Order: sequence, then C-alpha cells, then structure tokens
Amino acid sequence: MNDALSEIAPIIHVSGKERAVLDVVFVHGLTGDPYQTWLAGSSGEFWPKWLCSEFPGIAVYALGYSASLFEKWARREMNIHERAANFLEHFAAYNFGERPIAFVCHSLGGILVKEILRVSKECADKDWQRIATQTRLVAFIATPHTGASLAAAVRLIAPRLSSQFIDLLSNDSGYLTSLNQAFRDLAQGSDIKAVSYYEKWKTKNIAVVVPPESADPGCGQIRPVAVEADHFSICKPKDRDSIVYLSLCRHLKGLWTNGMVSGATQAAALFDADDYQAPADSDRRDLLQKLIDAGREHEYKLANAYQNQFAQKYNKLGLFTDAKQRSDALLSAVEQRFVTHVYSDKICKDASDEEVADALQEHVIDALCKPNGSGPGPSAKAVLQALYFLTEQCYIRWDAP
Repeated sequence: MNDALSEIAPIIHVSGKERAVLDVVFVHGLTGDPYQTWLAGSSGEFWPKWLCSEFPGIAVYALGYSASLFEKWARREMNIHERAANFLEHFAAYNFGERPIAFVCHSLGGILVKEILRVSKECADKDWQRIATQTRLVAFIATPHTGASLAAAVRLIAPRLSSQFIDLLSNDSGYLTSLNQAFRDLAQGSDIKAVSYYEKWKTKNIAVVVPPESADPGCGQIRPVAVEADHFSICKPKDRDSIVYLSLCRHLKGLWTNGMVSGATQAAALFDADDYQAPADSDRRDLLQKLIDAGREHEYKLANAYQNQFAQKYNKLGLFTDAKQRSDALLSAVEQRFVTHVYSDKICKDASDEEVADALQEHVIDALCKPNGSGPGPSAKAVLQALYFLTEQCYIRWDAP
C-alpha cells in the first residue's frame, strides 16, 4: 500500500463498500502525505481503515496534494482556492455527493476543506454544490481557524523555510477570519457538524502550533478537545483506545443516531452489500469438509454447534432491525480481520497451527472483543460463533488454495 500511495493522487479509495451510505474523506496538512500522515503511532497501521471494521457501509478515501514548505517548490503549486476548485472537479467526476460526506482533516487540510465547502456553496455548478449540501461532519485535527499560530510556529522551528501556505496562515490578509466566518454561516444554515482537537505538547520542544483558541471554529456546541500530542503526532492515534479515534467514532455514530444519515438507506445498503444469510458463490464446501481439508476435523463438533447457534439467532432478526445491523457489522469485521490477518498472512504462507491460533486470538478475537467507539465489544464466544457461521456460509476457508 505504501508504494501505491507514494505518488500523489488526487483521490485515493482506501477501503470500504462500493455501495456505501457515507463517504469519509481524510485530508492531510502542510508537508503531509495521504498515507504517512495517517499511520498509527504504535503499530504503524493505516488507521483510517479501522473505521471500516467499526462501521460497515462506509467508504474511506484520502486526498493527496502537494503543499511545500520550500518557496521555490511552492511557486509551482496551486494556491488554496485553485486547489479547492481542482478537488471539486475531481469530486464531481467521481460522483461524490450522491451520499453524505464526513471530512477528517489535519492542520492545513482543515483550511482546504473549508475553502472547498465555501467554493461549493457559492458556485453555480450543481455537481460542485452537492459537496457542501451533502457534508455532514468535519473533524478538524489541529487546524488553525484564527490567528497566526501555525505560521509563527513554523517560522520559529525552521526560520529559513517559507511558502505561500505559511504566508496564508499568518492571516495578515484576513483570509483565515473571512474563511472561518463563511464556514460558520454554512454550518449554522445546514446539517454540518464540526468537531475539533488541539495539541498540548510543544512541537520539537519549541512551541504549541495550534492552541485551543485557534483550534475552535466557533460554531456548534462542541468544545475543542485537548490531546496529549504535538502538532504532527496528534493525527496518529496510538491505538483504537486513543481519544481522537474514540471521539471520531462517537461522532460518526451520531450521524445515524441524529438522522443525518438515513437509517433506511443504511440498512438497505448494508443488506445488499453483506447479505450473509445467502451463501457465497465461491468454495461451496460445507463446514465439515473445509475443516477436514484443513486438518481441523477435531474442531467440527464445537464449530457446528457455534455456527448453528449464530444462524438461529441471525435468521430471527429480520432484514433491517438494529440487531441485524449489529450482527452484519460483526460478521463483516470478523471476515475482514480473519482474511487479512489469519488467512492471507498465516494460512496462505504455511504457518504452523500455533501461529494461526495466535493470530486468530490477537487479530480477531481480542481485537473485536475490546470496547470501541460504538460501545462494548462482543464476547469471545460471539466472535467464534460468527467465524464458524461465515465458514458454513462459504465466506471464509481454513486451508490454503
């Protein structure tokens, strides 16, 4: 994935369903990268993909653009207004705006998103207008909404570096003030919810780049949240228990709770995308045969009991109930984690039974059982029931191809 994202592409589909009900778009900041900016602090995982296991039915994207510190490079780049228009045309070409959108932005990325929304709102192009109309959430991670904090700190950290973006963020022209007022007006007159986070640690032990007063967009009833990080680590949550990730999950969940994403549309899309009641078309061996072929026949009695227990409860849930949506979410998460961390990474590479068991415990059972932004996790038994149900329904296998 690193190689694929090393060349800056305008819009990168990270993960998620083609028939999603919500697009989540990540936008990096000054000198950032659509991949490196969003690596988790401890594991180095590309953490935007975590959201797909938390929220089946979403699609995750990352925007890529050049934003240099060096003036001689920056002269060849688009200014912020040109970049916003460029992205709006890309969005229109890729049919963004057909469903609700959530933006997650770091530093300068938040300024760019506000400019995108302003141009979208003010232009006559109806395809461009849909971006502002469909935006439901903007999460600002260390974005300077007012004042010269970022420009001053960058000049303090690297006094010989300069670019049009640093000059822009000095707010000498009043651009930040004007842009933020436009965003406030848009948010107050629409369904857009804004959340923000600011760093508590000094960057390079020199200065806090975005203090709380600059991190506050001044709209809505959500207060900026302090994070124990500096300006560059704040967008790299250590794990799923980190406050930025937990908070983002809470606010994404709130889009459904508050009716900002249609529950009926969500349910239909989830059912169409992940109809686990129907067996998959590939590998139609039954549970017993799959376990025999994998040398795991001794597990069949318990596995069959587990999958039957899950199937009985699952088939009683109906089509679009909340309970079925939770079961679909669990099945999707189990399938994704098993295929990625156990099947592809271990079984297909002839790992030992012990290695497979360890991977299953760590990456599927333990990972899914711990509490997350949507509430307490399922029990270990529920995860195993889902796992063997997926095996019976032909969505996963235990032996290498």
